Amino acid sequence: MARIKLIVTGDMEKQALPQSLKRFFPSQRNGQNVIWETPHKVDGVTCSRLDPSKSPSERMKRLVKAMLAEATIGSQGTPADLVLVLDDVELHNLGQESIVTDHFKKAIEMHLSNLPNNQLKIREIIRNKCSFHLLKPMIESYLFGDLEALSMAGVPASTQPLLVHATDMEQFESNDPQWLPNCYAENEEKKKINQPWWRHECHAKQYLIYLRSRHSEFPYQETMHGKKSLTMLNWKKIQKTPTDNPIIHSLFQDIADWFGVQNPLGEGKIDPIFYPSSDVNPATLLLRNM
Repeated sequence: MARIKLIVTGDMEKQALPQSLKRFFPSQRNGQNVIWETPHKVDGVTCSRLDPSKSPSERMKRLVKAMLAEATIGSQGTPADLVLVLDDVELHNLGQESIVTDHFKKAIEMHLSNLPNNQLKIREIIRNKCSFHLLKPMIESYLFGDLEALSMAGVPASTQPLLVHATDMEQFESNDPQWLPNCYAENEEKKKINQPWWRHECHAKQYLIYLRSRHSEFPYQETMHGKKSLTMLNWKKIQKTPTDNPIIHSLFQDIADWFGVQNPLGEGKIDPIFYPSSDVNPATLLLRNM
């Protein structure tokens, strides 16, 4: 039996992401049944803007420890065969994906430096088993690529979301004239607390909440409406052209390579931050994907 363990930072991902992903991959690998275990949820590491000159945060260090624990010990005493660490980019770090990954890799090196006796063994384990991926700018962004899934979150099929980039959900930005005044007001408030990078019109979750509120008196709940939507999300609909959504395409490529199958999203652009090109020597990698 082979085990896949996700380490996530949100309740919706914990409850729905394994079911969402497993629908697109085989049930067996090398003759073994594959079990997608209940994800391990930890605190997010991107809820504040990361500074490239600073050391990794305590949250980042805990995320690394969680990854290593799942790869070497396992929640139930059996190490996972594939450990996928996922967090949202969030608006705080939009455009700073490489800085987020650098912090994660630095946190790994800091942890390994305290393991002089078996550092080489641990390096081999995480290079073969572990990956770090981001969801850009957040998990809700991808729901907008499948209107049927979006309707399960409470946005009627008759409502057409208004987006600047109609096909690439990782470039999420709404130009909805009815919502933009709220966004501009929120952006100004963020400037007052020294967050000039904040662009509320790129906040997929808040736009989803806004659209739902126009049609329902019941507020959006991640573990109810979001869970249902993410579980049934058709990821193949997200990938509308080969250049769309390179970060999520990289995640699917990573999982597909582990299974030894073709990427279920088809041909597409890989983000080099999150998956190496074919000419990179795997022995030089820190993780499976970087």
